[in-house]
Amino acid sequence: MVTGDVHLSERGTGPGCLVGTRLAFDLNTTLEETKRLNNEFFDCPNPEPGVPCFFYSHVFKPFFIIEGTVEGESDRFLDSYTFKVVGGGRTRGSVRNYSHEEILNFNSLSDSESSRQTLVWTYDDAPDSFRLTKEGFLLMSNASNRVRWLCQRNSPCGDLTPVNLLDPDFFFIIEVSNRETASSPFCEHTLRFELHAHGFPLDPVRGLFFMQMTMTVIQTILICYIGHTCWRLRQKTVNTKKRDGLDEQDGNQFKAGDVLVKVGSMLHSCFLQLYCIIFRIVQNPMLDHVIMLVVLFDTSTLIAQTFQGVTVRTGWCLSAVDSCLLVFYVVEAVFKILVRGRTYFRKPWNVLDFFIVFMSLLEFTLSLVQSAGGFSSRQASTLFRVLKTLKGARVFRALRLLKAIRFFKGLQAILLTCLQSFRSMSSIIVLMFLFLFIFTVIFREMFNESDPEHFGNIFRTIFTLFQILTLDDWSLIYMTSRDNGAPHIIYFLSLYIVVELFTFLNLFIAVLADNFQLSIRKKRQCKSQKSPDVKEGETQSGEKAVEDLEMSQAELEEEFHKEALRFASSDSKQSKRKIELISRHLQLLAAMDQHMQKYRSQACLLDNLVETFFTVRSFSVYML
Repeated sequence: MVTGDVHLSERGTGPGCLVGTRLAFDLNTTLEETKRLNNEFFDCPNPEPGVPCFFYSHVFKPFFIIEGTVEGESDRFLDSYTFKVVGGGRTRGSVRNYSHEEILNFNSLSDSESSRQTLVWTYDDAPDSFRLTKEGFLLMSNASNRVRWLCQRNSPCGDLTPVNLLDPDFFFIIEVSNRETASSPFCEHTLRFELHAHGFPLDPVRGLFFMQMTMTVIQTILICYIGHTCWRLRQKTVNTKKRDGLDEQDGNQFKAGDVLVKVGSMLHSCFLQLYCIIFRIVQNPMLDHVIMLVVLFDTSTLIAQTFQGVTVRTGWCLSAVDSCLLVFYVVEAVFKILVRGRTYFRKPWNVLDFFIVFMSLLEFTLSLVQSAGGFSSRQASTLFRVLKTLKGARVFRALRLLKAIRFFKGLQAILLTCLQSFRSMSSIIVLMFLFLFIFTVIFREMFNESDPEHFGNIFRTIFTLFQILTLDDWSLIYMTSRDNGAPHIIYFLSLYIVVELFTFLNLFIAVLADNFQLSIRKKRQCKSQKSPDVKEGETQSGEKAVEDLEMSQAELEEEFHKEALRFASSDSKQSKRKIELISRHLQLLAAMDQHMQKYRSQACLLDNLVETFFTVRSFSVYML
């Protein structure tokens, strides 16, 4: 049990109390039961002397004893009691006692109190017919004493931030008393002791703040890039006007209608340029390189979280990094869907990326809703049961590792060949399982008495035959049956190995190798025909959309030119010859602009073809 400097216990008061007895915290039993309940125990990275420390995410199951100060004997405390957090602080030196109103807010499970998002703890897996005091405090006992730290957002331990790279921790002052219970009216006990909780997770609302900051940085970079591109286009337009010798004073003669036409043309041109910029960003190989670096960094954080020491000490920081990286995946998916439209989902790798991003957003949204919503006392009992189920969505984070495959053409070819091979290998798999069950029945009936450990029932026999299929310890299985009077098992083992391993398994590998050869042959044929247009399906919709926007822009410019000529002709000072020259000049400019746009589109397509040619060539060299 804990030492005297950790807890403050009053002697029992009442006519039924024995002389020299007090309530004490049984630390040893609590540690053993908590470790058994959670299947693990994480001690504090920076423990405080004399203060028991527990991990925040673990269920805390306290035990108490009635300690005799005179004779030194102790008995298990079996009475009902109330469990309250009556003080706390970020450090042991800043621990303070809470007021009566704060104790009600942080511990009361009544509907009027728990809806304020101030609960520090709740019970875990408590029965439905729980008992509450008049003030809403839960009555606990040895049969129902499992505490789950909740630390809602408005509680003193809610939304903690780390002082350094280590996870946040908090010190609690716990008060246990049976004064408000009706089962022990003749002896009242009160105990106060300190607890040190560590490993507090990142609050989802703060994770949303990190996502917003990351999105702000990305938006700033995009705005700077778009502004720089628009400024270059503006300078090019001004230089073109100066070279053509257009008189700027003619613009001052336009009326309100001309201003609206010009503003509409400028807005349409800006949206067109914005779409073209996003199209260039998506088609730029630099985007793939950036996403590749993000995937590699995300992979390193996922691997780091598999180590318990890293998870316990830096889980808060790793969760913040994961929230920031999620923004990059979302921005990439949104840009590609805007540019490619429905054709984005025609490629299996894009469907896989979208599924991974969707599951990551779903996981974050569920945790955010749980953190932002209010819960009553009835909902608090099922809160963490739901969270345990929703934590299964975190396994989809491991699928982000598959995003790296689309950056390596060789890995894509291998994986696609394996998936395509399952169609031709399905018959072989069926035959393998059919013979497996045949041999299972034979071995079960003939050798269940000589080797019951391996052939005692149908499931053990199937497991043993799978083990023999890998040639693992098959000789030990033979010697066990031989020593028990069944040496003829060697004939059945040899027949099984020949049929399953040397025949069907090698045939399985042969089909897979043949499919790889067919894949390589197809790549060579595509190379010889000089038609490796693998990206044509992806860029077709984008190019079509750009052409439609260019056509609409040309029509808008033609309408603007007609309006300009109409107002120019209304001026009596302008000669008819000058109007014809201006009209011809504007038509030539429009034709030149249209040809330049077609030239840029063809040049972009040619660059994609050349890039695809060298990619397929490097893939062929890799496969050879």
